[in-house]
Amino acid sequence: MTTAQDISASIDIPGRKMDFEFELDDIPRHWFAGDAFRSTYMNALSCLFPEGERMFMDAVRDHQHKITDERLLKQIKGFIKQEAIHGHEHAQYNDYLKKWGYPIDKINRIEKKEKIWMKKWVPKSHRLAITCALEHFTAIMAHQVLTDPQATEGMHPQFKQMWRWHAIEETEHKAVAFDVYQQAVGRYWLRILTMINITFLFCLRTTIYQLIFLWKDGELFKPRTWMSGFKFYFLKPGLVRKIWRDYLDYFRRDFHPWDHDNRELLGQWLAEQQQFKSV
Repeated sequence: MTTAQDISASIDIPGRKMDFEFELDDIPRHWFAGDAFRSTYMNALSCLFPEGERMFMDAVRDHQHKITDERLLKQIKGFIKQEAIHGHEHAQYNDYLKKWGYPIDKINRIEKKEKIWMKKWVPKSHRLAITCALEHFTAIMAHQVLTDPQATEGMHPQFKQMWRWHAIEETEHKAVAFDVYQQAVGRYWLRILTMINITFLFCLRTTIYQLIFLWKDGELFKPRTWMSGFKFYFLKPGLVRKIWRDYLDYFRRDFHPWDHDNRELLGQWLAEQQQFKSV
């Protein structure tokens, strides 16, 4: 019987150089199906990534010396490459948002100061636990992007291509930080309590940035905007409703990210890319 650990050990994690050319002039402000709530939600998520990815890389590097498994050491290298590229591409994405008057530079400064503070005052083991929690969030959200057509329906092609690429790489490396944590730290209650804390902070931070963007768009106090948000979270596509069970799995003592075996998505995406290149 193939275990989650067996699957994890079998995954190759290549670093793919990408360039999504976010200097295009024809991308509408509300690029996600013309919907202000969905567009600003995804933009707010993107603002978390550049500094977040750097923290993830540092957290894993800080424990790399405790790892003796050669396969995992190779995956760590792939993880760091992918996260570095993610940070670069999302920085370009975020710079593009400045054209709509969003305070991206101020947000970047806030994010950078917070990560410097965390590196100074938060223990390395806790930062790795934070990384595991956030990697679980990105993995279960990535699964929706890759499997639910409603999750990307109406996205501008430029953004859809980027979010699907990011989702596939989050799927590929979803267990790396977790495997490092299990081998280097392994404290169950630290992992669980950190997830509870991060769930609140992740949602709060994303909401604050989204509220700023909605205010800049003149959409903050429109009932239709919040009705759209309710549908997005709970009805169609129903993000919260669809990821809830996968989120709760994290609290099992014997949880592993590859308990959710969605390896077939990797092959499907690669086939799509080959087909796209041949056109």
